Amino acid sequence: MAAPLGTIPNGSDLLIDTNVFIYGLSGSSPQCKECLRRCSIEQVTGITLYEVIEESTHHFMLGEFRSKNPAQARPVNYLAAHPEEVKTLTEYWVNTQRLLALNLVLLPMEEKILSRAHQERLAAGLMTNDSVIVAAMREYGILNIATADRGFNTVAGISVFYPTDLP
Repeated sequence: MAAPLGTIPNGSDLLIDTNVFIYGLSGSSPQCKECLRRCSIEQVTGITLYEVIEESTHHFMLGEFRSKNPAQARPVNYLAAHPEEVKTLTEYWVNTQRLLALNLVLLPMEEKILSRAHQERLAAGLMTNDSVIVAAMREYGILNIATADRGFNTVAGISVFYPTDLP
């Protein structure tokens, strides 16, 4: 089932995907920002993986670099080859700290989740990170996900809540 982000029932357990953090904390989506606010005041129980936090931090870092260097076509390659440039980036960490300050449950990774993720990839055609998220949801009994990634719509047995205010 897929439904708009604003229709998540109070009291729900909700796994938060990377893009909801990115759009919410950057201000690109008021709906994502409101979802995160609802988690912080415990209207819904916001849950995520440490791996999602890491992925969000990576996106925040690249976003900061792109904003300062819009002509750089390959920021990941450039930064990997120029570690001194990485040291100059600090603003991205503010968003990571904001994310960590939210009232979220952080789930640990386990080998059985990584193994189960392969079955999720085969069943729904998911990419690696998305399959790990679904495997963790199943391991911990989480039925709802907040995401802008429509690929989760192919997953049986979960409810997908998505922002409607993005292009």
